Formats: sequence, structure tokens, C-alpha cells
Amino acid sequence: MFQFLSQPFAVRLVCTDDTDGKPSSAAHIVRSSCPSLYRKQGARMLPTPYLFSGWLQTIFLAQCARKRDKLSDITYDREMLALPDGGQASLDWYPQRPQCASAKESAASPLDLAASAPVAIIIPGACGSSREYSMRCLARALCHRRRIRTVVLNHRGCSNTPVTTPRLHSADFTADLHAAIAYIQQIAPNSAISAVGFSIGANILTKYAGEQSHACPLAAAVAISCPFDVPTAFKHASRPHPINTLVFQPAFCVAARSYANKHHPAIQAGSANCDFAAINRAKSMHELDALLIAPVSGFRTCDEYYREASSAKLVPKIAIPYLAISSSDDPLFPLKSIPIDAIRANPWTALALVHHGGHLAFFTGLWPRFWYIDPVLEFLAATL
Repeated sequence: MFQFLSQPFAVRLVCTDDTDGKPSSAAHIVRSSCPSLYRKQGARMLPTPYLFSGWLQTIFLAQCARKRDKLSDITYDREMLALPDGGQASLDWYPQRPQCASAKESAASPLDLAASAPVAIIIPGACGSSREYSMRCLARALCHRRRIRTVVLNHRGCSNTPVTTPRLHSADFTADLHAAIAYIQQIAPNSAISAVGFSIGANILTKYAGEQSHACPLAAAVAISCPFDVPTAFKHASRPHPINTLVFQPAFCVAARSYANKHHPAIQAGSANCDFAAINRAKSMHELDALLIAPVSGFRTCDEYYREASSAKLVPKIAIPYLAISSSDDPLFPLKSIPIDAIRANPWTALALVHHGGHLAFFTGLWPRFWYIDPVLEFLAATL
């Protein structure tokens, strides 16, 4: 505890020097519009006192996944999104979807957002969904505090979204995000669109932004706990560690096996010929990726899948305001997986690094709340 109390809690900001002061640079946006990340006396992230390690933060997040309180009590407006390959994703809007000019008028939103209100896409992590506490808290904050309409992109097979093709969601696959953005542009042509990704969702977002580069239609992107260098990050996530071996890996495998078994018929309709007996014996994330995700995604080996999935190599190509938020005590994705030099060299990108946030948690306050919500709101509001 004394070691914890003596730790510095400063937010480390990694970005260009911003000597030319271009308003579009991530450095200028953060320094001029994000007091949660930059202030003259130093921005700080004070973790919840009894959540003083990355594992404690991460485990607490898992325990409150279905929590509902005044910060998260929302009701989504769901619609299904037909994907070009015959697959389906689901879009959970809050407070409701924008009305297309040709669509039949429905009841006015109780929050009365204009049809041209900005839209923020939220992209969950692996097997994640709009129902998670963190997703609901962010959606509510964006709407109520910044008048930004939100939509959670639920991956194929997640949050009661059916799997209708052998293709599953994976860390390398950006086509579904591309299709969702194109659809949102169609029904909300006057709305600026931004996106916030979590973990694997952050990797998909980062990869998409780099692939699109100067043609990217997003106004801004925020990546929370992004793995970046997937081979390095996933190797670390599967390392021997008491909590990892006894808690995280078993929990992940239970969720992943349930996902696979639920969608067994659709998966087996493809050419991958997955060994479901082996999948149901798998005891690590790496085993499941090798037995299920890599072959279904068209890769010969798990290593090939990890290399292709890495978003780190695309960071230099990002050409929209982009903010990554990570923690140096993330128990799953280590600091060495973050391409710090590439982020510093690209004027469009910035990294906010804190000491104690775990993986996706970032709890602050005696009554834990998500610290990253303020930086996300500040950054997006400055770009929309």
C-alpha cells in the first residue's frame, strides 16, 4: 500500500511537439481541449484506492459487467445490419437511430437530438456487447453530456446477433466496421461520425483508420486498451501467471467455447472444418485462436493470423485525429506492444498513458467510475 501511495499518477502524453499548432493535429486537440489529459500543473489519473493493481482493476470490471445504475441505465433502439457477405451485425442506438429522409417518421426522441447530431460508434472487444456496463456508461455520457448520438456495433454472434455465414468476428477483420460506417453515412448524411474502440474493437478501429488513411470518413477515433502489436500482446496475455491461469484464461475460454458451440452449424458450413472436440478441450486464448478464429478467418496458422491482425504497422498511415488510451499495468497487453515511436512521429496520433488502469478498467474515485469517459468526451467534442 505504501508503494502504491508513493507512485506517480501523472498522465503521460505521447505525441508530436505541435510546434506549428495545426488545429487538426492530435497534439493540438489534446493540449487545447482535453484538460483531463493535459494541463499546466499536470494531468493526473488517481485510481480507486482499493483497486491499486492492473489485475484488481480488470477483475473488478468483470464483476460489474451487468451492473445497472444512474450512470448506465439506458434502453437501446436495435436494428439489424445486413452485411455484404450475407452476415449480420446488430446496431444498438442510443437514444434512437436517426431518421432517414425517406423513412416513416416515428415518435420523437425524449432527448430530442437533431437529425444532424454527431454519431459515435462504439466497438466492443472480443465477445463483448452493448449490454456491458462500460458500453452503457459511455453511451449515456456521450448523449447526455455532449449531445452525441451513439451506436454500439455488436459483432457477429454477440449480444444475440445471429451468425448466418461461417465468417466470425476477429481482430484482423475491418469489413464489418466499414459496412456499418457506410450505412450510417446513408441514414445520417449530415452527421459527423467518430468511433471509440475497446481492446480487440480498438485494434479493428486502429487498423481501419490506417487502411483508409486520408480517405477515412471518420472525424476522430479513440482506442482504449488497444493491443497494437498482436503477436506480442497475445503472447503476453497467454503467459503463465496465477491470476491469468486460474481466472482470466478459464473465463475467456468458457465464453469463447460457448460462442463457438452456439454457432456450430454456421461455422461448420464453411471450409475450415474446425475440430469442435479440440475446441471444447482448449484451455487458453492461443489454443482457441489456433483451432477456431485463424482457420475460420482463412489463415493457415495462428501466427499468420496474429501478424495480419496487428494494427501497429498501420499507425503511421492514420490521417484523422486519433487518441489511444492505455495503462502501463495492463495485465493482458504489455507496454512493449504499443508503437510509441510511431505514435509520436505521426501528427494525427496521440497516446495517453496512465500508471494504474488495468485492461479496459481505468477506475477512479472512492465509488469507482470510469476515468476515461472525460478524455473521450473532450477529444470527440473537439473534433465533431
